[in-house]
Amino acid sequence: MLLIDELVHCDEHAVTCTATVRVGAPFVVDGRVPALLSLELFAQTVAALHAYLHRDRPPNGQHGKLLGTRELELAVDHFHVGDTLTITGHELWHDEQLAQFRCELHRGGERLAAAAISVAHGGGQDQDVRPGAVT
Repeated sequence: MLLIDELVHCDEHAVTCTATVRVGAPFVVDGRVPALLSLELFAQTVAALHAYLHRDRPPNGQHGKLLGTRELELAVDHFHVGDTLTITGHELWHDEQLAQFRCELHRGGERLAAAAISVAHGGGQDQDVRPGAVT
């Protein structure tokens, strides 16, 4: 289930994606989705960064995992059909198998959600191709 629509920006340690809430999309009920869906949008945005950084490598059959979140802040209860959401992730730290990102979700200039998420990469140390990475 892919919820993000577009990878807008990506560099070694940061990523920006967009998603538009649409009629018929997963979790849409009565024209809205719970703001808690932010966590999945954060995870998919961070996964897009990982996939982009490793785009020249063959798939290894392993998938990343969302391990947990800290400091989840939700400014609203729901997002509405038609909302275009901008999701950002900034890497706080990483090692060979784990990483933590500070993520935010905005609608226009308004921050609607924020959290720190911890993820397990979908591979081992040979997967890290960032400049200066120890392999």
